[in-house]
Amino acid sequence: MATIAGTTEAERIRGLLDAGLTVEALDLARKAAGRNGQEPQLLYLAALACVRLGALREAKALLRKLQPVEVDDARLACDIQCLAGRIAKERFAATRVADAEAASGDALEALDHYRRALAAAEDPYPAINAATMAFLCGDQGLCRTLANRALAALPDRTTHWAHATAGEACLHLGRQKDAARAYAEAHRLAGGRFGDIASIRRQLVLIGTPAAQAMLDIVVAPTVIAFTGHMIDHPQRARPRFPAALEDRVAQALRERLERMGPVIGYAQAACGADILFLEALQAMRMQTHVVLPFARSDFVATSVTFAGGDWERRFDTVLERATSVVLATEEPYLGDDVLFEHAANLIHGMALLRADELVTEPMQLTVREPGGAELVGGAEAVARLWSARSSRVENIDIAALRSLEPPAATATPADAPPPRPQARTNTPRELRTLMFADLSGFTSMPEQYTPDFVQVYLGIGKAIIDRLAHPPLYVSTRGDGLFMVFAKPSHAAEFALALQEDLRRVNWPALGLAQETSVRIGLHTGPVFATFDPIMDETTYYGTHVNLTARLEPIVQPGQILGTEAFAASLTSEGDARFRCDYVGAMSLARRFSEARLFRLHRAAT
Repeated sequence: MATIAGTTEAERIRGLLDAGLTVEALDLARKAAGRNGQEPQLLYLAALACVRLGALREAKALLRKLQPVEVDDARLACDIQCLAGRIAKERFAATRVADAEAASGDALEALDHYRRALAAAEDPYPAINAATMAFLCGDQGLCRTLANRALAALPDRTTHWAHATAGEACLHLGRQKDAARAYAEAHRLAGGRFGDIASIRRQLVLIGTPAAQAMLDIVVAPTVIAFTGHMIDHPQRARPRFPAALEDRVAQALRERLERMGPVIGYAQAACGADILFLEALQAMRMQTHVVLPFARSDFVATSVTFAGGDWERRFDTVLERATSVVLATEEPYLGDDVLFEHAANLIHGMALLRADELVTEPMQLTVREPGGAELVGGAEAVARLWSARSSRVENIDIAALRSLEPPAATATPADAPPPRPQARTNTPRELRTLMFADLSGFTSMPEQYTPDFVQVYLGIGKAIIDRLAHPPLYVSTRGDGLFMVFAKPSHAAEFALALQEDLRRVNWPALGLAQETSVRIGLHTGPVFATFDPIMDETTYYGTHVNLTARLEPIVQPGQILGTEAFAASLTSEGDARFRCDYVGAMSLARRFSEARLFRLHRAAT
């Protein structure tokens, strides 16, 4: 872990937050707050960490402890009220469609907090947020007053945030041309800060007027692409599809298509042929590229790169070296399990959807393929068919049309046999499954005499949920408060996890000798596992690296939260089940060999 400088606990916590080590920051802030009672800065930092982790209930509870405390520092008082306003604003944004009455209360609460912040410090941030919340509450007069205060409080407009604030204020004041100029300058100054551009776009979506919607065409997001394409023809391929001689023509078609799109963020595998050409084109344009390999690098090179000969392996190494990120769907070998190609394709699709959602835009699917060809598991044609059913924007560079411009050499047979893949190195193929580990906070402190009642309540709730599920788990194991479950699909696991979280919130924990704030913590992951027969238990159970990874995840989950790995979040999002949503909370260190993982908070789409 990075060394965090700072002489005080507050400075060390801020350093952890700045470094993106949010879980570590929260742990230190909790301990520090426990030692220092009602220290306002420590409670604020703990609440800020909770908000970044998506734990809005705990954040609000921490801020509630500050209500009777006198805060002498005007800047800190402003920050505390702004954070409280942000919590209420996020609740409003999440519930405004599903529960208009509750959302109205959240909007008024957010407005009150931002106005209190503005009273503590005349600052454009609380002023413009208060103006927008006043607008959403229907108070146009107050909105215009606060918008003018935001403009007056702006320093020299040298940053993209200053111009975005001016643009938002001008929108509320009906000065649409001024707003357009301010937003254009904000977008120019933001450059490649796509996260900041997303924040500006999210605020425009929140405002929701036709004028605000028009600004989205000025503050444009990058194009997020999920890519798939054919490999260079295998030497054993009978009928040419992507002969090596076609490489330059495909590369040119990709360059021309991508150059028309402006800023692009691309997700792809890195097989010889279309994948590498796509990645090379984006990297030449200095765009972000994210590579997903379905299994161990050496095995992927053997199955999907070296057969094409030439310098494809060198080019593979280069695109991986220059990639923004490289994700291994599993670090283990191929073992002949074609389902790993499908898993990687699902991750690419889901990761693109998640990133586009973060950037407040829609992703697109781009393919280089010959429509109607043979479908290999996880191959370009199979992936394109699945993605076309899930995505609204699909574009294809037709390799057959490119090939027709220069007919390939004659072949001995018209047969179109796909290239062979290596044989399996085990008689037990892996299955793609979603795994769940769960336990209760504070369980180890439960007095012995409550054990029988606890088992009946806790496990009884779990059994009742399973009985009402349309898709129950394939496997269940319990030990004390620990639950391990295996599900066929991510959505099946999400359905159970959320139901367990909701039902356990209604338990009278003090009656079982536990603290009232006792809550479940749940970790979720999707990956390939072995389904094997356990001769001792006389049943099928599940083993593999991904089971171990999930077990390492659950201990770092905060009480009351459901966190999933990027593989789970991407796979769930790729399913297209609109009932669930995953929000990114940060990269966190896992125990033992698994180092770090990007984690997402699971919740229902309307909450």
